[in-house]
Amino acid sequence: MAITSAASWFYGSQVKVTREKMVARRKREAAKSGEPPNFAGISLDGWDMSDTFAAQSRWNAVGAIAAGISVLAQAIGPYL
Repeated sequence: MAITSAASWFYGSQVKVTREKMVARRKREAAKSGEPPNFAGISLDGWDMSDTFAAQSRWNAVGAIAAGISVLAQAIGPYL
């Protein structure tokens, strides 16, 4: 679990979402909901900032959960 945690946090620090991926995702979501797509956002060097932050947040959450499970397993281990 510790390796999963470290890998998730490392990937979370490196993940980037391109503007093209963001536009495609928002088009799909708009088609499902029947509303016009909202393409507002901030790009930096071709990366969409809001979707990149969201992706990093998801990977950091996975890393934190894996770290918590790892610590719990280490704490319980001596009692088993």
